[in-house]
Amino acid sequence: MEILAPAGNRAALERAEAAGADAVYLGFTDFGARAGAGNFNRAELAEAIRYAHLRHMRVHVTLNTLVKDRELERVSEVIRMLQELKADAVLVQDLGILRMIRSLCPDLTVHASTQMAIHNRTGVHWCASQGMRRVVLARECSLAEIAACRQEKPEIEIFVHGAQCVAVSGLCLMSSMAGERSGNRGRCAQPCRTEYVWQGRRGAWLSPRDLCLRDELPAIVRAGVDSVKIEGRLKRPEYAAVVTEIYRRAADEVADGTFAPAGAAEMGELKQIFNRGGFMRGYAFGCEDAGVIDPRGVRHLGVMIGKLEKADSRFALVRLQKDLHDGDQLEIRRGSHCADWIYAGPDAARGETAKLRLRPGTDARKGDQVWRLTDAEQMRRAGERPGRRIEADLFLRAMPGEKMTVQASDGESTVTVTGQTVEAAKTRPAECAELIRSLSRTGDTVFLPRRMNVETEGAFVPVSEVNRLRREALDALADARAEAFAPASAGVGKLMPEHIPEMPAPPRIAYVPDIRRADMAREKGFLPVLFPGDYRREPLEKMLDGMHPGDWLRLPDVCEEATLRMLSGLVDEYAGKLGGVVLGTVGQLGISWPVRIAAGSGIPVMNRQAASLLLDAGCVFVTASPELTGAELRELTAGNAPVVVSVYGRTQLMLLHHCPARTALGLESGHASCTMCDRDDPNALKGTELEDRIGHRFPLMRLRLPEGCLVRLMNALPTDISDRGIAFRAVELTNETPAEAESVLAAVAEGRKTGVPATTGHWMRETE
Repeated sequence: MEILAPAGNRAALERAEAAGADAVYLGFTDFGARAGAGNFNRAELAEAIRYAHLRHMRVHVTLNTLVKDRELERVSEVIRMLQELKADAVLVQDLGILRMIRSLCPDLTVHASTQMAIHNRTGVHWCASQGMRRVVLARECSLAEIAACRQEKPEIEIFVHGAQCVAVSGLCLMSSMAGERSGNRGRCAQPCRTEYVWQGRRGAWLSPRDLCLRDELPAIVRAGVDSVKIEGRLKRPEYAAVVTEIYRRAADEVADGTFAPAGAAEMGELKQIFNRGGFMRGYAFGCEDAGVIDPRGVRHLGVMIGKLEKADSRFALVRLQKDLHDGDQLEIRRGSHCADWIYAGPDAARGETAKLRLRPGTDARKGDQVWRLTDAEQMRRAGERPGRRIEADLFLRAMPGEKMTVQASDGESTVTVTGQTVEAAKTRPAECAELIRSLSRTGDTVFLPRRMNVETEGAFVPVSEVNRLRREALDALADARAEAFAPASAGVGKLMPEHIPEMPAPPRIAYVPDIRRADMAREKGFLPVLFPGDYRREPLEKMLDGMHPGDWLRLPDVCEEATLRMLSGLVDEYAGKLGGVVLGTVGQLGISWPVRIAAGSGIPVMNRQAASLLLDAGCVFVTASPELTGAELRELTAGNAPVVVSVYGRTQLMLLHHCPARTALGLESGHASCTMCDRDDPNALKGTELEDRIGHRFPLMRLRLPEGCLVRLMNALPTDISDRGIAFRAVELTNETPAEAESVLAAVAEGRKTGVPATTGHWMRETE
């Protein structure tokens, strides 16, 4: 099982290597989903890959953002560069980038990023059909779902430690719609890490605890997972070192049969380096609702080291529960009050009383808790751990009349370098012991001398020449070792041209929640697509029975494999009546549907290459990303392309697996069987909103599945661009009354503003 560590910069790369990572994932300066990380330019990336390959560590490069048509030429340059530099894999979200790689560099290894929202076996099957070698599963998968996914051909990678996105990755638009910084383009402003008001209660209702699956590694291995991934490209290098080392050690213990749960010291190390809200075991191991979300705050908690026994305006005394070090970052907490500073003073041991010099104005009182945010000693240890060394054998042959040679080998690769012709000694010939000492001086190279052999007789051998040949031999061995580990680099092909047929008479589409509104839409000349709030079999069958022949069905963005198979069976059963299905996620292309198919908003299309892949796969239309401006939409839809643009409706900002209502009640189990909304419980989610700090109110809408509810966090205002001349347009009705729905449909049909208080979305606001 691969230990995959984050490398936001060169220092983190080196710390991860020293801690025992099998591979790292990092970003190029363009098109990576963590633009705020240090990332690597071309020269830095080339050196990073060589550094890693020399040490037999793989490098996975993130190319996992959505890109616009004007960026495709630059994307093609980056793809060629990554093959030239021999990156071990490329992580991809955008289907356009996937299509480009398949034509430009078909031998380049592609991994499906978690941003692609692959969450069941059918999705993994589709990834295999597209030539992807590995799938980074959505974080919301259960362990059983993970094990089922492993039955398909691609390797499976899951996150095991660190921060978690609260929304299904790749389907989050909140940062983008709130402030032009798109999470799908690597610029997430993390609006989830702030407080909102729900039903009068202020809290961090969208802030998940950090994940820690260290003690679940045996079960993860049994599920067949190939790679375990540590989150953290935005964190400091020491974080990569501490967490990687602990998971490396635990994985080795699983492999050799000596595994034991983490002790207090090891868990303390993990909590100290970073934890937000404590740790959780994640969706894979049954965490739900209040077990996922910590509404009390969004910051690193650190670890508690004691309580104040005495305090005044200048000094405080703390009885230590843990060792204290000069340089530790401390924080005094009392309820919501906190004050932090850097401790400067002598080290003190657990059980001792330490004197803390406070910053002027610090409010400290007896009984206040003292927490350590950063442990200076932990930082020092993490920064000083040496990198791995490679044992090497060197053989020197120095015989009079022959050219001197040095051969170097690591047991896999062998190189030989040749020097000057050796002269016979006039006085004292070279001694083997002396030459061996020279050969052994590998110094600050990555190599560690193992077997040193010398063959010489009656020769004069200058030490300077031996040193020069040793250096050249080790340099050549490093090159050979890195080259032997790197993937083969094949030729570069030509970019497949776009394949986008013209749609002369594009229909108008209406996503509607029920039969009544479907009838309204049909009367106004729209093709109704039923998008129900309940995908359980009985209510869904009732809806399908009442629909008009030719109406379409919209599938959910996320569902377990069993639910997808149930839905597939219903589509088979109603194939004679259904006009088609709109797919909620790209993985649903893994099923051969008996009706026409289209790509919905859960498969965002930002460029014509992505549209081409989906149209080639059989979609009769695709859906434009709502993150495009008006000018960008016109470029994407040029030539009557079958690309639908949503011109009216509340944009889904997040798709949540936890329920804020159940979280507020402190519920950590029973999510799948919850009936609060069905029975109009006063504590239920139904009809509620989240309110942000400036008064925007975001409706919460339930999406009921057999495995439990998903929660759609909707934009505070609907988007309305119905008067902007879009030919192939769609409207989504959600919480409008029947009268409002009829008015909206009439306005959109006539190409005029609806008159509803609304936003124009990104029509005039470009996303970063």
